[in-house]
Amino acid sequence: MSYGFDGHTPYFEPMTSDQNIEVFYDGDCPICRMEVNWYERMDKRDSISWLDITKFADRELPNDKSREELLGKFHVRDADGNWFIGVDAFARIWRNLPYLNRGALLFSVPGIRGLTEVAYRGFLKWQRWHRRRRHLEAAPEGETSKP
Repeated sequence: MSYGFDGHTPYFEPMTSDQNIEVFYDGDCPICRMEVNWYERMDKRDSISWLDITKFADRELPNDKSREELLGKFHVRDADGNWFIGVDAFARIWRNLPYLNRGALLFSVPGIRGLTEVAYRGFLKWQRWHRRRRHLEAAPEGETSKP
């Protein structure tokens, strides 16, 4: 893998990847589900396996990741076992999709990457708040367990 301008950000060639990937996402998150549905419609080659973390028992999760890690940020694993997390995960997904693959290159441009990181961190704050709220609403009266 080569890296972008900052020496740390993975650089992706602006072409569709032939390598299949697995995407681990929070199926209880309405925005995540909406985005995954949108990506699924674009994935005409079925090169992406969409794995809803909320449907898996702990023993079914990848050995090197906890449920908290996987729910904390978007995760993608390629066929070689490499993990792409957060903004890098989005870039990796885009690389597999015919209409977005050229846009994956944008994630390696420092200014754009920085803006996407800030936006993603903002989304993660909302998502954590929303997850806590869902768990509190689902908890029996008098119970206030943390998700």
